[in-house]
Amino acid sequence: MLASPTSCGGDIWGQAVDTTEMLELSQEFAALSAELRGAGDNQAALRRIVDLAVKHVEGCNWASITALRDGQGHSVTVSDEVARQVDQLQYRFAEGPCLSAAADASDYLLFDVENEPRWPQFAEATAALTPVRSVLAFRLAGARAAALNLYADRPNAFDSDDVDTATILAALTASLVALNEAEDQAAHLEAALESSRSIGMALGVLMSARKLTQEQAFTLLRVASQQLHRKLRSVAAEVVETGTLPDLPVARADQPRGGNVATPSG
Repeated sequence: MLASPTSCGGDIWGQAVDTTEMLELSQEFAALSAELRGAGDNQAALRRIVDLAVKHVEGCNWASITALRDGQGHSVTVSDEVARQVDQLQYRFAEGPCLSAAADASDYLLFDVENEPRWPQFAEATAALTPVRSVLAFRLAGARAAALNLYADRPNAFDSDDVDTATILAALTASLVALNEAEDQAAHLEAALESSRSIGMALGVLMSARKLTQEQAFTLLRVASQQLHRKLRSVAAEVVETGTLPDLPVARADQPRGGNVATPSG
C-alpha cells in the first residue's frame, strides 16, 4: 500500500500520458477559460471540472471537490450522488483521504477501501454502503483548504496516466476554487455592508421621529427583532420603508413584560 502522504507523479509507473487525450483535454480547458473570461458562472465551471475528471481520467467513475471551513468539510460540487455520499461519509466520521488532502497540503491515494488502515471508519462504511473501492485526492494549492477527489469502482484503479491527467485538472481546479472563495467573501461583505447601511438609516428614522438617542433607537430595533423573531436587518428595512417600527405582538396578562424601552415624549 502506498504510504501517506504520497507524492503522486508520473514517474512512479514510468508511463507516458496519451497525447491525443491531453490535446482534447487542453481544448476543453481553453473553452472553459474562455467562458470564465466572459460572463461565465464559476459554480458551473466547477461542476464542469468534476465532469471532465470523470470523462478524461480513465480510472475515475465519480468526482467531487471538498472544502474545509472551521474544521468542517463540505462539498463545493459533485459529479453525482455517489460522490456526494462518499463525501458525506468522510464528513460524518471526520476522516478520509479527501479531508486529509484538504487539511495537510498532501495528495493521497487509497488503493482499496477494503484494506485501508489509515481511515478505518470511513473505509468500512464506504465499502459497505457505496460502490467506491479506491480514491485519489489532490490538495488544491492556492485555495484555503480544499481537495479534488476522484473515486473509482475497483481497487487499484489509478495508474500514472490517471495521476498525470488529474494533476493538470487539480491545477485548474485550484484557481477556480480560489475564485469561488473570493466571490463568496465579496458577496458576504456586500451583504454585511448593505445590512449596516439599512440599520444606520433605520436608526436615523427612529431618532428623528421619536427624538431618541442612537442607543435608544438601537434598543427599539433589537427588542422588535427579538419579539418578532426576525433578523435585525429585516426589521430595519421595514422601518426605512414605512417610517415606523412594525407592530409588536401583544403580551398576554400571564406573561412577564420585558424589553420595553421608555422613550421621551414629544
